[in-house]
Amino acid sequence: MPKKVIIVGAGWSGLACAITLAQHGIAVHLLESAPQAGGRARSVQFKSFMKTHSTPITMDNGQHIMLGAYHATLTLLQDIGLKEGDILERQPLRLNLFAPDQPPIIFKTWQLPAPLHLIGGLLTIQGFTIKERWSTITMSLKLAFARYQLKQDISVYALLKQHQQSNKVIQTLWQPLCLATMNTAIEQASAQIFLNILKDSFSKKRSDSDVLFFKHDLSQCFSKPAIEFIEQNNGKISLSTKVSSINFDQSFVRVHTHQRTFEADYVVLATPASVTQTLLAKQDNILKPKNSSLDYHYEPICTIYLQYPSTVKLSHTMIGFFNTLSQWAIDRSVCQQAGIIAIVISGSGQHTQLSHKKLAKTVHQALKKCTPNLPNYLDYQIIIDYRATFSCRVNIQQKRPYNHTQIPMLFIAGDYTNTPYPATLEGAIMSGTHAAQKISLAVTK
Repeated sequence: MPKKVIIVGAGWSGLACAITLAQHGIAVHLLESAPQAGGRARSVQFKSFMKTHSTPITMDNGQHIMLGAYHATLTLLQDIGLKEGDILERQPLRLNLFAPDQPPIIFKTWQLPAPLHLIGGLLTIQGFTIKERWSTITMSLKLAFARYQLKQDISVYALLKQHQQSNKVIQTLWQPLCLATMNTAIEQASAQIFLNILKDSFSKKRSDSDVLFFKHDLSQCFSKPAIEFIEQNNGKISLSTKVSSINFDQSFVRVHTHQRTFEADYVVLATPASVTQTLLAKQDNILKPKNSSLDYHYEPICTIYLQYPSTVKLSHTMIGFFNTLSQWAIDRSVCQQAGIIAIVISGSGQHTQLSHKKLAKTVHQALKKCTPNLPNYLDYQIIIDYRATFSCRVNIQQKRPYNHTQIPMLFIAGDYTNTPYPATLEGAIMSGTHAAQKISLAVTK
């Protein structure tokens, strides 16, 4: 008999799992508690910006970008019939970092094969002394020689100090990069996972370090075409369907909602770790490896959307900040939203204690200092996800569970599982794909 799989959760990991299973001819049914798919990387309609828009405007539930090294995600997009150029704008990595009353730090990769493109960029980085440039190059070469592997995990801050990085270099270059990629403070962030990102981005192909910006909202770029692909391949999706409990029999699994019960041969919990933990509360010692856990610390991400006149543009699609509250600003004209600037603040900090009005004014002032003749904003919208990502701390890899469990018919998926990445879109896609591959192997045995 054909095997049936129920996937609980239609975020990027659940969708990736469903797509991969559909490619293997396995019937899937996605159950999503929210009224739309996409999880934390989705688009929503806001009634704000009414001063400049007569109808609600579709915005992303937080600003996301990708790297050229996100091969799992790029492959999956291609698998469902999407062309990179239609949904993503690829740009060579360029960092323009500003601070109040200080010279900017400007770094851009060279048009050379990896890793020479990185070395060239560090050699000519603006705002650093010759000594500071040499220290970053020396560190990069030593890490490459060690194949980006540590004998024992330490914090990113400890790693930088081991390689004689000055406080200025840490604050102006490494700290912004760490927060952007790991959403965890450098004093706590896992150096090994940070090195995994550096290795994939800078040691293989020059294009791996490119920055990829979405040209449309996230639902159009992934969720909607993913659902269409799944349904065209005999899959189903039920939105606004919250799973309340799961029971395992010897040969099948029952998934209960408040409305009905579903039966399947396998179930994948592609839900946040806390939800997975709740659904499996009655199951003891089922994770692999045994020392893994679903109990995580979490970090917030704050996205401030500022609406300016449609003629306003940043000097580059993305600019960064240091020694100020703001961290990154992305010009959303790249996704046909002229005049809207998204400011991202990763991790914990005083920004979570400010009123939205005060926060909007504060980030506007930082933006004004590096954008000539910037007028006052017309409107703003602020999204704070207090549990946006798991905190990617030292030795976190020892805690992250595998996709397969002690129960043969149960699999889990999500960016918190055992991937080499922190909580990113790529990590979610990797996990969902790996879970599907495990099920495919089990089906064919």
